[in-house]
Amino acid sequence: MNWRGNRLLQERLAAEYALGTLRGRARRRFERWQREDAALSRTVAEWQERLAPLAAGVKPVAPPARLWRAIEERVRPESGGSLWDSLTFWRGIGLAAGGAAAVLIAAVALVSPAPPVPAPAPVVVKVPSAEMAEIYLAVLSDPKTQKPLVLITANRRAEQMQVRTLDPSIRVSGKDLELWALPKGGKPASLGVVGEAERATVKLASIAERSLGDVPALAVSLEPKGGAPGGAPTGPVLAVGPCIKVW
Repeated sequence: MNWRGNRLLQERLAAEYALGTLRGRARRRFERWQREDAALSRTVAEWQERLAPLAAGVKPVAPPARLWRAIEERVRPESGGSLWDSLTFWRGIGLAAGGAAAVLIAAVALVSPAPPVPAPAPVVVKVPSAEMAEIYLAVLSDPKTQKPLVLITANRRAEQMQVRTLDPSIRVSGKDLELWALPKGGKPASLGVVGEAERATVKLASIAERSLGDVPALAVSLEPKGGAPGGAPTGPVLAVGPCIKVW
């Protein structure tokens, strides 16, 4: 993957890393890139700072009783001191909050350690922060559990959105996922059907500035193949979330 010089790709990966949706080998590879590139490391820090205000709306999530019992079982064999001194105990608490998108953002933006100190590298791409890409960002979550299900990004001047399905279980055989813009005081407007791949591209009717500029929120519903008939949602709303201007 040629990421050097591709500013839009760097921004998208940095946003996913800050949100915690970049996982596994891709996350470890991106962390290595950060150590090699001081500018990329700064971009991640800027994304964490930008997303930090979202934590203000976080609602406390009370873990179920069974989780506390599981924590006690896990820490009892190795605990030589009190429960509060156990590292495993605190890791267990972190798992309890993993289901909510807002808590996920708060954990990454407010609790995670500072980006690693970059190591010297033969080639360093230096990009001033003023040149950060202007994008729209939305994390759509289950309305009941607040579990993040879909991540959406769109360059301000692009005519398409990048859609990543975070939980493949929301897909149903014989059905399609459809994206909706939720304008203030207006009816939902279809933005298109999401492809079956984990990462898909949805073409907009116009550039994102016009299509999303006055849209405070987005949603995803489960619809018949090809999309909702009549241009109005008919199936259940699987996920919803704010559409944020990042510039």
